[in-house]
Amino acid sequence: MTAEKKLKSNIWKYALLLIADKRIFVAILGAYYLTIPDVTPKGIGIILLAGSLAGFIFEIPSGYVSDKIGHKIALVLSRLFMLVSTLCFLVASNIFLLVLGSIFMSIAHAFKSGTGDAFIYETLCGLKREKEYVEIMGKISSVGFAVPILFIALTPFLVSISFKTPFLLALVVDLVGILAATLLIAPPVPQQEINEIRLTKFKQVVSAGRHFNFFIFALFSGIMGGMLFGFSGFRAPYQVFLEVPIIWYGIFLGIGRVFASLMLAYSGRIKEKMSLFSFYKFQLILYSILAFTLGFISIWWIVVIIFIAINAFQWGLNKVDNSYLIDIIKTSKFKATLLSVRAQIYQIVSAIVGLGTGFAIESLSYQYGFLCLGIVFLATLLPLYLYIINKHKRINIALKAVR
Repeated sequence: MTAEKKLKSNIWKYALLLIADKRIFVAILGAYYLTIPDVTPKGIGIILLAGSLAGFIFEIPSGYVSDKIGHKIALVLSRLFMLVSTLCFLVASNIFLLVLGSIFMSIAHAFKSGTGDAFIYETLCGLKREKEYVEIMGKISSVGFAVPILFIALTPFLVSISFKTPFLLALVVDLVGILAATLLIAPPVPQQEINEIRLTKFKQVVSAGRHFNFFIFALFSGIMGGMLFGFSGFRAPYQVFLEVPIIWYGIFLGIGRVFASLMLAYSGRIKEKMSLFSFYKFQLILYSILAFTLGFISIWWIVVIIFIAINAFQWGLNKVDNSYLIDIIKTSKFKATLLSVRAQIYQIVSAIVGLGTGFAIESLSYQYGFLCLGIVFLATLLPLYLYIINKHKRINIALKAVR
């Protein structure tokens, strides 16, 4: 096999890794928490807080380590941490093991976020196809979402055997993910660039991010993602409260993933139709409407549709968002580190929102908890969006020129 074919094989191997990365038990995870002794909505908030804080602590260091040791090694480490996370959930009999499982899952995501995007971008650079990044990454991610849908839809049926069964299946999937990561081919990087990366100090990386005006966009994107986590983290418990049969949870989540997969497949076209600013405006309006609807309406089928929509758009537009961020920093050698900034913001916001929403729900109600979150969402992101469009018009113009 020629070097080019070996490098090209990274595309399907990474698609396999993305398939393994999806947590097939996510549809019932919140409900599973409630089966463990002494776990309440407040306890779920604590679990989410612990996982998010771990992600916050490890996010940028993991990106920096990834740039230093190589993106392939970081991806292998990510899969190993995910395996440990699944084992913790599988054997959990108390909240401590659930917290550990959440922490290791966040560490796994920390080593992958930024690193995976940078790895594929470097792979495409090696193939001289970097201009196709958003199209190829969108299609890879589409496959990564589409294939696990069957497992996710089956998860509630597996629960009829035991709540532990989905985690046993996830354990097998994690082993496949480790194999896929170890078979990746490290993209060629010029020796001069390797030497520069080794000699660069973290302070210089931060300076580069400021030079690109990257951090304000990472802040907006990270806060939005972290806020949305506050809704998705309580999806299953709210459906339990509304007495929606658990057998449907995987099907509802699977429907959302189908729409996400379709949007991911057309990421390139979506990006062509929208500027960076119109993309942010669309999300701000959409999620605000969905959030306030959750706060005012408790009819179960409307709630289910809203959660499906949040799930679909949150993940379906993810690669378009990442592509814009990569366009801003495409000449930087520390892409994984800089992209990790967004993920770190996401984690700290998730931690605060998860704990706050859990306490609000337990003290008031699910509806008031979601309503408060919707108000905070709009009050935080609207001023930030207005600041961005007033201060950084030149970046939007530059990105249009790139397209």
